[in-house]
Parts: sequence; structure tokens; C-alpha cells
Amino acid sequence: MSDTQHMRLSGHAGTFPLTAEAHSLLVDYLASSRKQLATTPDADETIRDVEASLGDRLHELLGSPEKTIDGHQMTEVIRTLGSVEPDPDHSAQIESAPGRRFWSRIDEGKWFGGICVGIATRGHLRLDWVRTIGVFLMLLTGGLIGIVYLALWLILPRAATITEYEQRTRGTVAPKLGTGQ
Repeated sequence: MSDTQHMRLSGHAGTFPLTAEAHSLLVDYLASSRKQLATTPDADETIRDVEASLGDRLHELLGSPEKTIDGHQMTEVIRTLGSVEPDPDHSAQIESAPGRRFWSRIDEGKWFGGICVGIATRGHLRLDWVRTIGVFLMLLTGGLIGIVYLALWLILPRAATITEYEQRTRGTVAPKLGTGQ
């Protein structure tokens, strides 16, 4: 008999003893499922549900603590679960949903990091007003807003241009970058 490997699955406190073949099959199945769900917003939650379902089936098979799941049993469990695929109706709803905007920093027209350009783009605001408000907030808070600005610069995803941001969000309107003319 080959080496026994132990694997923990979401929703189960203990580990499951698996042969090397069963472990390999399970890891491949979960990796394939993650890849299938890569563009789904609830991918992590779905994978946890899949792991919990797998664990429930493996727990039924084990029966006793000294038993080990082999490759044949794992193949059968995976076969009964079937392949994991994203819900086409859910994906269509997400892709057609207008205005799925997100916080971002944008390099086009940036002065310091692109945070103000990102705020203006997301909120359909004039960039010069966002910058003016930012300067006043900096003065009013004694520079503390600068720490928030730095944190946003480190955390927010970057878009090269406003057009790229709009394409990512399937949005509509770009902000006015002018000074009021």
C-alpha cells in the first residue's frame, strides 16, 4: 500500500486519509474547479461548498478512522459530484449589469499616484474639484488624509487610462479632465 496523505477540506474539522493517487485526483479536481470559476464573483464560496460536499461524501465512505480513501473511491466520489462550472445565467447578469464600477487609481492625467483621477472617474466628477477638495482635506486634517492617500495608492488597482477603466467596468462616461472650460 502506498503512503497515506492527509487533507483537510472546508466544513470539516478533521483530515481525510488518502492514498497518493486519491490525493492527486482530489487536488487536480479542486484546481480544475478553481480554474473553471476564475471569473465568477462567488468563486471562493463555491469552492468551499464543493470542498464541504466532497468532505461529506468522503466521511460517509470512511466509516472507521483506520480506513483510507483510495484512487478508485475518489474517482467515484468526483464522478458523482460532476464537473464544476459557472452558472451561465449568473455570468450573463453580471456582464450585462451597467455601471459595475470599482475603486481604482488611474495614470492618465495623474499628479501624485492617480487617486484623484480614479475618484473623479468612478464618481463622474470633475477632476479639478476632486483635487481641490483633496487639498482642503489635507489642510483641515493636518496632513492625516495624506496617510489615507498613501494607503489608497498602495492598495487600489491601477488602470493606465480612463478608457481602460471604462472598458473594465463596461461603463459609460469619462470625467471632465479640464479646469472648467
